[in-house]
Formats: sequence, C-alpha cells, structure tokens
Amino acid sequence: MKFRLGWAALLAALALVFTLPNSAVAASSTYWFKHYATGGNASTWYSDDNNWGVNSSTGTGFVAMVNGKDWGWTSPVTTLPKKIRDVSPDNNTWFSQSAWPKSGSYYDATYDIFIDPYPAPTDRNSKTELMIWLNWYNTKPLADHYDANGNAIPAATNVSLGGRTWDIYEYTWSNGGHTLSFLDRSRSGWWSGSLTPFFNYGMNRGFYTGDHYLNSIMAGWEFGPGDYTAHSWGTAGF
Repeated sequence: MKFRLGWAALLAALALVFTLPNSAVAASSTYWFKHYATGGNASTWYSDDNNWGVNSSTGTGFVAMVNGKDWGWTSPVTTLPKKIRDVSPDNNTWFSQSAWPKSGSYYDATYDIFIDPYPAPTDRNSKTELMIWLNWYNTKPLADHYDANGNAIPAATNVSLGGRTWDIYEYTWSNGGHTLSFLDRSRSGWWSGSLTPFFNYGMNRGFYTGDHYLNSIMAGWEFGPGDYTAHSWGTAGF
C-alpha cells in the first residue's frame, strides 16, 4: 500500500515501494497481520480474524491482514503463490470495515493484491498491484494523469464488475510495473464475492497474463489519525 495525498505523498510512495516493511506477526493462525507505521503514534490491535485494526492518535501508515506471501513473509495458512490461470473463478473473499479518521484526516479501506511474473519475490513489491477501494476520505488514488486542481483522472468510469460500478485509475511505475485502482462508486465499505472479474480486467489491459503469479491478497487501511476496525476478513478458494 502506498499513500495517495497529492504530489508530496506520491514522492513518498515512490520511495516506500522499494522499502522493506517493518512488520510483525500477530496471533492469527490463518493470516499474517501486517502493519507499517510511517509517522506519529499508532497502536495496532488483533483480537481474532474477524476483529482487528489500528488506533492512530497521530500516526500514519497501513495495516492489513494477508493471505499469501509478501516480502519474504508468509501467512500461516495459504495456497499462494498460484498462477492466475489456476485460480478458481469460484473463489470468494470478504472484508467488512468501519473507519473513523479524525476531522481533516484521511484514509482508504482497500484490498491490496499483488501479481508478478515470479512467485513471491523477497526483495521488492510484485510488479502489478491491484487495489480495490471500498471507502475513502480526503485522499486520492495514484494515476498517470492529474487535472489542474490535482485531482486524479480515471482511465475508465462506471465500469461494471462483480455487480457494482467502479471508477478505475492506472499508474505506471518507473520499473514498468502498474498500480490499478478500482474505486467503488457507492463507497459501500464492504465486499463479498469473487475477485476473478478484477483479475480478468488487468489481464485484458495487458498488465499480466494467466501465467503470472497471484502472490498475496490483503485487506486493510492506509490510514491517518483515527480509529479503524475490521468486522470480518476472509478468503477462500485460492
């Protein structure tokens, strides 16, 4: 996950993408509880796989539950990495959240999904990042183009995927990788269903093929000061 707060944050994101996360393993026997503080004071917490989050008094960063492999870390139970063509279209994942940024702060509640030509690289991010934004406040996705007011310009709008409509943003990294962000126009704050429509969209755009590897699926927040709680998180059928 990388911050999306205009050009200053874009420059920070360009630096962070090459930085090994400072993370810890929580008590989950299924997922890896990943968190990264970029400033201030934040306290992550974990009760069980359906109740976890971060209380951020002044802090910034991200927190997420991970199914798969990322930067050399592995969730306790996973079938990933797996080639995209080997992922069953009947896969199912769910994420239900509440997030309460302090007044004037920001957040996005998002899936962060990593796909690469190689299984589980240990010294870099996977080449393609799919983000599925379910809700957000006072922030913006990465994009290849911005308007005169600094607003991200979508590559496509009102795209129907998985029974919802999305605005889609594309960003090209200097190493040739891509971040593809799907923003839920309803800002529902939750998802339950197959991720295959999102995988297929990226393949149709030519960002990867069915022989590339799905390395990890995570869900959580890029956060500023506030309190963030997950009511459930799970993945199945991968």
